[in-house]
Amino acid sequence: MPATQAVLFDFGGTLYDYATLQAAECESLVELARWAGVEAEPAAVLLAHREALRRAFHAYLPRRFYLHRDLFRDAVLGMLEHFGAEPDPAHLDRYRAAQWRRHARDFTLRDGVVDTLRTLRASGLHVGIVSNIDEDQLAHLLQLAQLQSCFDSLVSSEQAQSCKPDLAIFAAALERAGCQAQEALFVGDTIAQDIAGANRAGMRSVLLWHRDERDPPMTDPRPHHVIRRIPEVLDLV
Repeated sequence: MPATQAVLFDFGGTLYDYATLQAAECESLVELARWAGVEAEPAAVLLAHREALRRAFHAYLPRRFYLHRDLFRDAVLGMLEHFGAEPDPAHLDRYRAAQWRRHARDFTLRDGVVDTLRTLRASGLHVGIVSNIDEDQLAHLLQLAQLQSCFDSLVSSEQAQSCKPDLAIFAAALERAGCQAQEALFVGDTIAQDIAGANRAGMRSVLLWHRDERDPPMTDPRPHHVIRRIPEVLDLV
């Protein structure tokens, strides 16, 4: 097996847990609903959004490329439509601004992320992010994480015009890393996007599995490695 030259990470769900931003999302959605005149209980608002997001996600997933701001906007519009509320563009802008303010309040990296990234770079490896995310959102969250100095390359789906598991985003990341696919380790938390795409690209795939209540599924596509904490990556290079 060729020596590892690069370790590439998914961002959301991998280096930070989406659950840490859940309160910010919930508060902002309920606030938006109130601005639109929806008086339903918060639980009903959140359920309507969850269902609308599920529909939007399945509609966008088959596409080779999409902007995440469009996906999330469609989910919010679907939530408002459920209650018969008319969307106001000014309200949508306020909602996004409120989200970002609350992200700054709540954002938290997973344990061991900073030390792991620094150790990988100190060992001479290329360390990068490959994320299904828009450029402005990536910049926003990286600023909150204070991780800019920990990476040699950043590839967003918007920049690559490709969303995982499409191969073009992985090809862009490998070009930045200056290595062959078999020389790269890819770490992500989703099977259908991260693991499937990395496997197809010829990388060694690593699944971050953080669900204590069950083991990862033993169906294809399978990761080459499974870890439960980010520092375990160090044992694989």
